This record gives sequence, C-alpha cells and structure tokens, in this order.
Amino acid sequence: MLRRSVRQEPEWKTTLTIRPVQRISVLACILLVLSAGPAHGDRAADALLEFTRCAGIAQPSERLKCFDTAAQGLASPPPKAEGFGKPPPPRPDEITQIRATVLELAKTARGRAVFILDNGQTWRQIDGDNTDVREPLPGETMKVTIAAALLNSYSLTIEGRNGLIKVRRLK
Repeated sequence: MLRRSVRQEPEWKTTLTIRPVQRISVLACILLVLSAGPAHGDRAADALLEFTRCAGIAQPSERLKCFDTAAQGLASPPPKAEGFGKPPPPRPDEITQIRATVLELAKTARGRAVFILDNGQTWRQIDGDNTDVREPLPGETMKVTIAAALLNSYSLTIEGRNGLIKVRRLK
C-alpha cells in the first residue's frame, strides 16, 4: 500500500506596523521624491526639511496644517491647454519668405524642377510634388516667392501662376 503524505504549506503572517507619524513621514518622502525633479533641487531640499519638521509634530491637526503648507511650496501651476499643439510664434528676426528671380530653370532625370536664383541659392522640387513647372516664354523673367511652411518645409510660388511647389534648398 502506498502512503501519500500531504504536505501543508506553512502560513506566513507578515505584518508591518507603522505608527501614524511614521506613515505620514514615509508618504511625505515618497511624494517628495516623485514630485521633485532636477529643476526643483533647492525647493525640494527645503521642502524635505519642512516635511521632516512636520513629522515631529504630535497633534494631528497641527501636523496636517504643517504638511499642507510644506506641500504648497512644491506645487507648480498646471499647464494650460489653450497653447497645446500651436506652433511657437515666429521670432522677430526670423525671415519667413524671400523673393527672387530665376536665372535658370533645369529639370532632373525624374522631371523635377531645379531653380537657380539670382541671389545664388538653388532650390529643387521635392519628389513628392508632381506639379508640372513650365519654362517662361522667351523674353519673360520668372519671379518666385519661397515661404516657410509647416514641418520645416518650403513652398515656392511663381508670380502670375496659381498653385505652389514644394521645394528644398540645395545650395
């Protein structure tokens, strides 16, 4: 006959007793560590000293007032939602567009336009833009405006023509 033994797992009862003053001190230190970043170095050190002083107060109502006062020193104003997603305003010294005359209009092997301007700059139509750029009539000059667009891109418009051409600067 086989005998089966039933092994019983011991019940572990682990209790950690923390007195209310210690509990508040521990919570305050955790709050301090989570809320204080590198930019709040001095304020965090001051608040830690204040929290330690508050932990030593025996009366609960006075201790709570002390912790509330200490926590207000760490609070930062909530970010405002009105500005979320807006591009930053242009700086006063920032150039947002240029005007120039095209000295030479060339085409790449893929049929994209290359604009050589009178100011020495060279701009190329990007591959994602399928706009057909035609040479000006003989004796006419092509005047263009290149403006900054979204996501660090640039748009070229030809004077007297509709539409825009997405370009990037080569030189």
